[in-house]
Amino acid sequence: MASTEDHLPKPQPQRMSRRAKTVLNVAAGGVLLLVVAVAIGACWLFRESENMAITKATYDAVVVGQPESEAKRLLPHGQSKIAAKLARKGGLTAKQDNAACRHYLSRDEQAAHAGHLLVYQVCFAAESKSVAAKSRLEVGNLAPRGPRSADRLEH
Repeated sequence: MASTEDHLPKPQPQRMSRRAKTVLNVAAGGVLLLVVAVAIGACWLFRESENMAITKATYDAVVVGQPESEAKRLLPHGQSKIAAKLARKGGLTAKQDNAACRHYLSRDEQAAHAGHLLVYQVCFAAESKSVAAKSRLEVGNLAPRGPRSADRLEH
């Protein structure tokens, strides 16, 4: 004897509406775009980190009056854009007394105050092709709000 279930129609799988497919495709595209943007940002940050920081020993090895070619062999190629922005915030400029300056974060030396970063600046004189000046700046108050703490410039 056949059961009553054999005569009932089998349920058909629900088909997704056109609107639901469109929404799903747009969401998937957005997620893919976000993943690509994060990957590009991570690559930029990795590349930037290679030129971002130097050790105190490297900073000390660069001497005022040293030929530019010797100093650039010690320093990473390029400079840190982040350190340059922090240096501008602390009052240093990219050009100082007709000398082009590079900025680096400290890799191993800590700032004396909490919430501060150490920025090294090395300036090269165009006419003499040598190290014209170097500075060590402690940049503070990295938070967007709150009272401004004093920045300190050391030579």
